Amino acid sequence: MDIAYFNGNFLPKDDIKISPDDRGFLFADGIYEVIRWYEGFFFDMEGHMLRLKRSMKEIRISWPEADAYPSVAYELIVRNNLQNTPSLIYLQITRGAATRSHAFPSPAVNLTVYSFAKGLRPDKEKTSAGIGAILRKDIRWSRCDIKSVSLLPNILSFQEAMDAGCHECIFVKDGLITECAHSNVFFVIDGVLHTHPESEDILSGITRKNVLHLAHDAGIPVSLTAVPETRLKDISEAFITNTSLEITPVISIDNKKVGDGKPGPVTRLLREKFDAEIRAFKG
Repeated sequence: MDIAYFNGNFLPKDDIKISPDDRGFLFADGIYEVIRWYEGFFFDMEGHMLRLKRSMKEIRISWPEADAYPSVAYELIVRNNLQNTPSLIYLQITRGAATRSHAFPSPAVNLTVYSFAKGLRPDKEKTSAGIGAILRKDIRWSRCDIKSVSLLPNILSFQEAMDAGCHECIFVKDGLITECAHSNVFFVIDGVLHTHPESEDILSGITRKNVLHLAHDAGIPVSLTAVPETRLKDISEAFITNTSLEITPVISIDNKKVGDGKPGPVTRLLREKFDAEIRAFKG
């Protein structure tokens, strides 16, 4: 029986009832986080909590119990017997249930806080052999820095990628590469690692942040500048970063090979260093 966390209580997941008037259901009025459990520790829980608090601030909700969430997350791991299983923790916070109105509820109502844990089967083939991606116009809203539950544009774009036999959609906005449907994206051009700078056009990925630290420590030149779509012909390597797939090579974009169509040396080096860091944390 799966155990989830709902509004301060640990309950069987099937017993949880969320109001049809919840603003997350009616308006996608909420934010979320996804955190990786590595059979003994959460990866960069501090970074996830800082981003969570920032997202809450940006949409003007306050959750006084936020600082206690890491212990809630661990309790979910224990109650679901996932201590020795690669897993993901999902947390969602909405503005709560109220009569449908665009205005915030006044007076404020209780937030809806929902969290669950599930086992993860890492796809080693994708993370080693690489994936294909498609390139599409960025149709999302202008506050991608907020980890909002409003993900319809991401879902439609990702499904288009899946329909094309690919595993990610890379977005282009005003001629510049931003990020992907559920990943950040990096490119290697003339030995320099490029990725979009932090801004309202991208989500500040936790894996992205840690990969930049690894690149710095490895002496890899980094340029925090958006890559123009017109420069894709110049890239020798590409990879995506996210919580579930970590660092995954992109070996084709719109059916055109990236480099020689195989994971490149910079991607492989960063992958090795990421894996070594995880092993070090495990002890």
